[in-house]
Amino acid sequence: MIKLPKKSGSARSYNWRPNFRDLESLPESRVVRTRFFLPTFAVVVASLFSAYILFQEYRAMRIGEDIKVLEAEIATYEERHDEKVKYNAEFMEISRRLSEVVEFKQGRLVASDLLLSLSSRLLDGMYLEQVDYMEGRANIQGNVLVSAEEASRLVNEYLKSIEEADVMQGLLDEYKLTSLERAGAGNGIVFRIEVTKKEEKK
Repeated sequence: MIKLPKKSGSARSYNWRPNFRDLESLPESRVVRTRFFLPTFAVVVASLFSAYILFQEYRAMRIGEDIKVLEAEIATYEERHDEKVKYNAEFMEISRRLSEVVEFKQGRLVASDLLLSLSSRLLDGMYLEQVDYMEGRANIQGNVLVSAEEASRLVNEYLKSIEEADVMQGLLDEYKLTSLERAGAGNGIVFRIEVTKKEEKK
């Protein structure tokens, strides 16, 4: 039986249960902490590094997808650009040909265009008999199968019409009625129109 000591003036504390620990055989707490925290730190660093690598891979994957989308858009724009370049080349070729035609026709009078312009403006009762053109001068001769008074009015209207239409295509610009006389054997009234170049004023 354990005897409790008697109370004295100084207070003493006792363990409520026996201490069976062998302090000499227990490892030091510093060594335990080192062995625990080093692996934990290594695991944390490895986890962070793995997360960083995964994030970079995901970012690279997204960038790759964006690049594919941009390449598809660029391909579409390249097709449109090539199409426009093709149309532009065709337009330039047509423009070159038209320029050659205009240059060829410049200073030349196309007979078919002149005859078409003159005949399409004839009034009722009028017809052409002769059209002569030499450089710097044109003579238009026709016949009117109406009375003298009516013939004068029709010829003047016809003269005004071909002058406003510029049937000589800018090469000649002064239109004059040179004669209006009855044809022989009563075959209508013959008119003659002369077209020349106006003299430039000094």
